Amino acid sequence: MNGKLTKEFTLKVPTQTGFNEVYIGERLGFYKEVGLNIEYTGSMSGGLLAQSVIKGDNHLFAAGHVLTISQARQAGAKIKMVLQGSQDNPEPDKIHMTYLVREDSNIRTAKDVIGKKVSIGYVGSCTELLFSEYLRQNGISKDDVTFIPMPDGQAENSLRQGIIDVAGIHNVFTLSALKRGGVRPLTETYSIGTAAGNGPASSYSARAFSEAFIRDNPDVVKAYIAATVKTQHWINKNYPEAIKIAADYLKVDPDKAAGTIFPSENGIDPEKVKFWVKLMEDNHFVEKGSVNLSEIYTNDLNPYLSGEIKETI
Repeated sequence: MNGKLTKEFTLKVPTQTGFNEVYIGERLGFYKEVGLNIEYTGSMSGGLLAQSVIKGDNHLFAAGHVLTISQARQAGAKIKMVLQGSQDNPEPDKIHMTYLVREDSNIRTAKDVIGKKVSIGYVGSCTELLFSEYLRQNGISKDDVTFIPMPDGQAENSLRQGIIDVAGIHNVFTLSALKRGGVRPLTETYSIGTAAGNGPASSYSARAFSEAFIRDNPDVVKAYIAATVKTQHWINKNYPEAIKIAADYLKVDPDKAAGTIFPSENGIDPEKVKFWVKLMEDNHFVEKGSVNLSEIYTNDLNPYLSGEIKETI
């Protein structure tokens, strides 16, 4: 009742390597309050996470976006989003991604990118999708650039060495790269999202479980949502303190840490999900009409939306 378990449950979660609300909520005791113990299972690449959730090696899928959920389902991994993660923000320490060029580069506009090499996290990643949208907004086909998959840290070095022309990297890497100098932004995700109709939605991320886990453990999912929404709102109100907790967990200098903020709503916003589906369709990542929204997400177990939890956060 009230989003709390009557018997404790150990929730298996991949060890986080970036800013994430799960270890902040654990530090604050919010998961313990609802009867959840967090067990970190080790770090894992995004490509392996969906299968680990299906196998039960992990319970929580706390990475990626609507795009990632759709790709996992297309590959046969029946996972479903039960809560939103981050949303985008134009401030440098909160923005989703920035596409950097060298300070001495002649790349100033989208048309200057034609024929150039652009780093992405992996084929089919959010880095690729949002840059493809940037090109589309400017009348350029994504086939007119060469996408090079590589990790964010490697992308900055490759940019400085001239191996690539544009580095698409997430905010913690952007902050440190800009502090080192010699690079500048070409564009960033908040601007791309704004031009597509919803700036904050350009970082809308997913918190998901396997359909089997949702079916077998509905009260655990409710408890997870209860604690996570509380954590997300706490982070929005106490961002500097959240950064300190994250820096301590990640063992990095707080001055070099970057994070994210979260939507003000307590559950999944269908319009933000549709925003991502439209991006995917417009940029030919999926066939138009092929994504069934009811398979991507559910709000059915959200105790805030059902009225089970009535207090304001």
